[in-house]
Amino acid sequence: MKETRCPFLETKTVTFCKAFPSKMIPLDRMSSSEGLCNTCHFEECSLYSEVSGAVKGMENVRGFHLKSDYYYHPKHLWVAPCGGEESEARIGIDDFSARLIGRVDRASVPAVGVAVKENSVCFLLHSGPRTVRMVSPANGVIKAVNPKVAADPSILNDDPYSEGWIFSMRLKGDAVKGLYHENVARKWFESEIERLQRVFSSDLGMMATDGGEALTDISGRLNDAQWGKIVSQFLG
Repeated sequence: MKETRCPFLETKTVTFCKAFPSKMIPLDRMSSSEGLCNTCHFEECSLYSEVSGAVKGMENVRGFHLKSDYYYHPKHLWVAPCGGEESEARIGIDDFSARLIGRVDRASVPAVGVAVKENSVCFLLHSGPRTVRMVSPANGVIKAVNPKVAADPSILNDDPYSEGWIFSMRLKGDAVKGLYHENVARKWFESEIERLQRVFSSDLGMMATDGGEALTDISGRLNDAQWGKIVSQFLG
């Protein structure tokens, strides 16, 4: 008897990408940790970047940029849980850190598998002869290191919230519970900018902003002693 359907026809449950509807993704593939679509690395997809835009969720707070949906540590580090799973997150520095540190030309980051402790020095950022010791925003284990930062550390200045993530880590416990988020993060960020302005005007006789906009080269206006004092107060 002749077949009633083509033998090459296959029925399979799929999902599709709204940015590229003809891109059908089998559900079993989405469950794979190797793909981008269903992992915390989805932002690396060129289609995602094109459609969502680089400034999605970005706010301008007195000239500094803040990614409002991230969590923030008091030492100006952000934590972005992956795909709603708070057990894994990407870590980076905020725009405030990037402006204080200056142009980053080298990053010293812990290796994959290393355990780190909250508020303990975790990685180093170098700007010429200057070095900043940054702490870990949570307890956990390093899971991945961003190769783009190793290849071009200045990405931390150009795109600190997206392409400039530094490493991802497997978090231990309720790591994000004590961090600043959304409205609380916004108020904290604004208060930090006000504090920076006071330090500049009272201690250094300078302005950290110009006409309401943050200066792009804050570190370049400071000598080593002044820079060290500022970094110690806000990032140390």
